[in-house]
Amino acid sequence: MTVDRADAWSDALAALSNCLRRPDESVQRALEDGAETIPDLLAQIGVEAEPVSATGRDLTEDYEALFGAFSTPFAPPAASPYKEWYGDRGGLMGGPPATAMERRFDALDVTIPDAYPADHISLQLEYASLLADAQQWDELAAFVESELDWVDAFAELVAEATAEAPVYRWCVTQLLPTIERLRTELDVDGPEQERVAQMASRARTHAGD
Repeated sequence: MTVDRADAWSDALAALSNCLRRPDESVQRALEDGAETIPDLLAQIGVEAEPVSATGRDLTEDYEALFGAFSTPFAPPAASPYKEWYGDRGGLMGGPPATAMERRFDALDVTIPDAYPADHISLQLEYASLLADAQQWDELAAFVESELDWVDAFAELVAEATAEAPVYRWCVTQLLPTIERLRTELDVDGPEQERVAQMASRARTHAGD
C-alpha cells in the first residue's frame, strides 16, 4: 500500500467505525445530514456505494434489534462469539479477541468506552484506522488477517437476522467489500469458507437462531 493512500484508508475505516457505533445524536445527524459522506470516502478506496438515509428511523431501536438481541435471530457485533475461546469454553462476550483488543488500546493509552466490548466491530475498525493513519502497514496486515477474519461470518448473521434496521444493514453491506479490498491491498488472505461457516455457526448458538 502506498503512503498516499494512508489518508483515504484511514478515513474510510473511521467512517465505517462511526457508522457501526452505538447511535447517539451525533451519529443520527451525520447519517441524516451527510448521507453522501460515507459513500464519498469509500469511493476513494474503490468501493462504490449508494447513500443511505436515516431519516425517520429510530437508530437506537434498529441497532438493538439487529445487534443487541431485541429481535432474534440477531448478529453479535463483536468478535468473541465468532472466535475460538480457551479449550472447549465459549461464550458471547469477553473472549480472547476482547482481551487482545484491551491490550492494544492499553498500549495506546486509549480508554475503551463502557458501552462497548473491546472487540466491538466499531472499535476494531477504529484501531485499523489508526494503523493506516500511522502507515503501520505490516501491523495493519497482521491485524486484518488475524482479527478481522470474522467480518465475513458477521455479514452472514446480519443477512439472517430478523430486524429490518436498513441503516445498519447498509453499513455491514459496505463493510465486507471494504475489508476484502483492504486484504487485497495488504496482500493478506481472508478466511476459508469452511472457517467462515464455523465462525457463523459458533455465533448462531448465541444469536437465537
